[in-house]
Amino acid sequence: MIQIFNIKKRKDLSSHDTSLFEEYVKLSKVPREDWVQNYGFKEKGLSQIQAQERLEKDGPNVVVKDDKKSWFYFFLISFKDQFIIILFLLALINFSLGDRLGSLIIVGIAIISSLLRFTQDYSTYKFNRKLKASIYSSANIVRDGKEQNIRTEKIVIGDIVKLNAGSIIPADLLLIESKDLFLNQSVFTGESIPTEKKSNIEEAKTMFEISNICFMGSSVVSGSATGLVVRTGFHTYLGTMGKEIDNKKELTNFDKGMRNITKMLIKYMIGVCLFVLVVNGLIKGNMKEAVLFALSVAVGITPSMLPMIVNVNLTKGSKTLAHKKTLVKRIESIQNLGAIDILCTDKTGTLTEDHITLQKYIDINGDEDLSILNYAYLNSYFGTGMKNLVDRAILQYGKENNIDTIVTSYQKVDEIPFDYDRKKMSIIVQQNNAYKMITKGALEEVIKSCTQVKVGNQTVPIQSTLIETVTAKAKELAETGMQVIALAAKEEYPGKDTFNKTHEQNMTFVGFVGFLDPPKKDVQKTLAALKNMGVKTKILTGDNPYAAKNIGTIVGLQTNDMILGSEIDALSDEELSIKIEKTDILARLNPLQKERVVNLYRKKGHVVGYMGDGVNDAPSLHQADIGISVDSATDIAKEASDIILLEKDLHVIYEGVIEGRKVYGNIIKYMKMALSADFGDVFSIMIASIFLPFLPLLPIQMLLQDFIYDFSQIGIPYDTVDKEFLEKPKKWNTRDISSFMKVMGITSSIIDIVSFIIFWFVFKYNTPSEAAYFQTAWFVMCLITELMIIHNVRTAKKPFIESCASKPLLYLTGLSLVLTVITPILLTKISSFHFVILPIPYYGFVFLFVIIYYMMVSGIKYIYKKRKKEWL
Repeated sequence: MIQIFNIKKRKDLSSHDTSLFEEYVKLSKVPREDWVQNYGFKEKGLSQIQAQERLEKDGPNVVVKDDKKSWFYFFLISFKDQFIIILFLLALINFSLGDRLGSLIIVGIAIISSLLRFTQDYSTYKFNRKLKASIYSSANIVRDGKEQNIRTEKIVIGDIVKLNAGSIIPADLLLIESKDLFLNQSVFTGESIPTEKKSNIEEAKTMFEISNICFMGSSVVSGSATGLVVRTGFHTYLGTMGKEIDNKKELTNFDKGMRNITKMLIKYMIGVCLFVLVVNGLIKGNMKEAVLFALSVAVGITPSMLPMIVNVNLTKGSKTLAHKKTLVKRIESIQNLGAIDILCTDKTGTLTEDHITLQKYIDINGDEDLSILNYAYLNSYFGTGMKNLVDRAILQYGKENNIDTIVTSYQKVDEIPFDYDRKKMSIIVQQNNAYKMITKGALEEVIKSCTQVKVGNQTVPIQSTLIETVTAKAKELAETGMQVIALAAKEEYPGKDTFNKTHEQNMTFVGFVGFLDPPKKDVQKTLAALKNMGVKTKILTGDNPYAAKNIGTIVGLQTNDMILGSEIDALSDEELSIKIEKTDILARLNPLQKERVVNLYRKKGHVVGYMGDGVNDAPSLHQADIGISVDSATDIAKEASDIILLEKDLHVIYEGVIEGRKVYGNIIKYMKMALSADFGDVFSIMIASIFLPFLPLLPIQMLLQDFIYDFSQIGIPYDTVDKEFLEKPKKWNTRDISSFMKVMGITSSIIDIVSFIIFWFVFKYNTPSEAAYFQTAWFVMCLITELMIIHNVRTAKKPFIESCASKPLLYLTGLSLVLTVITPILLTKISSFHFVILPIPYYGFVFLFVIIYYMMVSGIKYIYKKRKKEWL
C-alpha cells in the first residue's frame, strides 16, 4: 500500500540535492525514441512474463521496508515501557540495600506485566499484518494490450499507467499524454495548491516544477493522463528521501490523554516518595528502612498493568470490529471512534442504497426526449477514468434498452475531464466529418455555459424566464428524491492542442437525466440510535440542495436552515460556526468547504468523524479526528482514513462507536480503580508514618500486596460496560481522573485510619513487639478493600446487585480474595515476610468492616455522581 508521508524541512527540498534535481531534469528530456531501449516501452504495455522478470530483478514497488519482526523484537520492546523501567530501577536500588526478596518480588511484578504485554503486542502485530494484507492500493496499467488493475507493489519499470481524478501516483512516471492534469504535491511541498502537469517539456527551476514527471506519492486532483513508469520503489524520489520521511501522525485525543496521565502519575510518585523518605528517614532516624519503604511505596503507585490493560483493550476492540467487516488501520483510533459526537457523511451510498437507476431523460418542458439519453450515454461511455454511480446507471440503462449500439457510429476525439471546481465534464465526438461537444454535470454549472436552450425541435436564445423554467423543473425532480444531471451540446472543435475548459461556453442546453437512489431501509433507525448515543449526523454533500433536503427529511434529520456552498464563502469562521450547529445538511460543497466545516466543528470542541470515499473527501478525512472510508473508495481516500469499512453501512459505524466506548470504559476503569486504591494506601501510609512507632506495612509486605492486587486486575479488559455508560461520548480528562482519585482515595484512607484505631485500641496491636500483628491485619484489610474498590469503581450502579462484573473479573478477584486470606498463613514460617496468624474474631471484624465500607462508598458515589453528573 502506498504510504502518505510528511517530509521534514519541506521548504528546503527544492534545493536539497542539486545533483538529484539535475538527474530528474535529464530524465524528463529523454527522447521518446530512447524509451524503448531505456525502459522497454511498448504501446501495448509489457507482457506478463516481462513484468514478472522485472519484478524479480528490481523487487517490489515499495518505499518502506517490510515491518516483519520476530517475536524476540516484541519480547524486548515489552520491557521498554517507562513504568516497567521504573520497576527495574527500584528493584536494583532495593537489591543494593540488601533486600533481595523484595527485589525479587518487584522484578516478578515487572516481568509478569511485560510478558502479558508481550503476548498481547505480538498477537496484535500478527493480527494487524493479516488486516494490512486486505488493505492495499492499486493502479490501472496496460499489459498485453489490455487495461487491468493491479496492486501498486507489483508495478515495474516500463509499465504504462492510466491516471484519473483520485489516483495516487504509484511510481515515478514520465507523461506520455495528459489532459488538464493537476496534481496535489503537498506531500513534498507542503502546499495544497494543485500543480499542472503536461506531457510536453517546460523549463523548471525546482524539482516539482518539472512538467512531464509525476512523483510517486502525489495524487491526481483532476484531469487524466497516461504515464510510463521510469523508477520504482527505493529508486523513486520518495524512496531516496528515506531519511527525510516523517510518518509520525499527530497526537490523537487518546495519545494526549495517556501522555498527560503518565506525567501526572510520575510527578505524584516522586512527591509521595520524598514525603515518606523525609518522615521515616529524617524524623525517625532510620534512613535505610525509610529508603526501602519509599521504594515500596513507589512500586505501589506505579500502574504496572497499564500497558497491558490498554493494549488488550485496543486489540480486543480491533478484533471485534474485524469480525463485523471493519478494518482498523490504527488500533488507537478505536477509542477516538467512541469519542465522536459529530459524524459528517455524504448521502450517496451511506444514507441511500448506493444503487441509482436512471428514471427520466426529459427536456425543459418535462417531455421525454431520446436524443437526451443518447447524449448522456455518449458522454458516459467515452469519458475516461473511473465510472461513477451516474455513469454506471446511464450505461446500464443504455445496455438494457439497446442504446449502446449508437457508439459504433461515433469516434472519440477529445475530452475535458471532470473536476470539483467546474462540476462537469465534456467530450468531443466525431460522426462522419461532424464534431459534437457534449457536456454533462451540475445544473447550475452547465447552464452557465449555455447561451441557447432546446425547446421541442427548436433552439432559442436563453432568457431569464427559460432559466426559471429549467430551475423549476430540476427542483420538481429533486424534491421527489431524484438526483438531476444537466446536459448541453454544441457542434464545434477548436483542435486538440487548444481544446480546454474555456471552450465550455456558447452551448445549447438540451435537458436533464434524473436518477433515483432511495434511502436504505434501516438508516432512519440507525441515525436515531446514533443520536441517542450523543452523535449528531451531518450531511456534507456536493449534490443539489433539493435532493439532499428530500433524503434528510426521509431519514429524520433537521432540514431547516440548510447551508449551501455558495453561502459558506461569504461567511466568516465565527458566523459559520454558529450556523453549522443549527442544521444537519450542507449542500453543493466543494472539497475545501467540507474541510473548513470539519475544522470549525473541531475548533468548537467537537470530536468529529468523517465518512467519505472520493478524492474530494481526502482533505476532510485527514483533518477529522477519525477518518472513515470504504473498501471501494479511491486510493487517496483510503490512505487518509483510519478505519476502512468493507460494507458501506452506517450501522457498522454505530457498532464501532459502541466498541470504542467499551474500550475507553475498561481503560478508564483500570485507571480510576488502580489510582484510587494506590492513592488511598499511600495517603494512609503517610499518616501512619507520622504517628505509629513502626511501619504500618513492611516493604516486602507492600510489594506482595501490590502483586496480588495487580493479578486481580488482569480480567478488566474482558469486563462488561454498563449500557448507561455507552450513551454519551467520552473524552480523556486528566482533571477528572485526578479528582476521582482524591475523592475515592481519601474515602479508602478514612476506612484505613479507622482500622488503625481499632487495631491499636481494640486488638491492642500498639507496641513494636505487636507490629507483626498490626502489619498482617492491615495487609489483609487493605487488600480486601482494594478488591472491593474494583467492583465499586467499575460501575456507576450498585455492584453485584444492579451490575455484575464479567466472569473473568469475578473469578480473578475471587481468587485474589482467597490469596489475601491464605498468603499470611502460608508465609508465617518465612521470617522475611513477618506475617503472623490472626485470631478468628479479626475476620469477623473484617466482614463487618467490608459492609460498612460498601455502604460508605455507595454514599460517596451518590454524592459524586450528583455533583459531577457522571461516575466513570
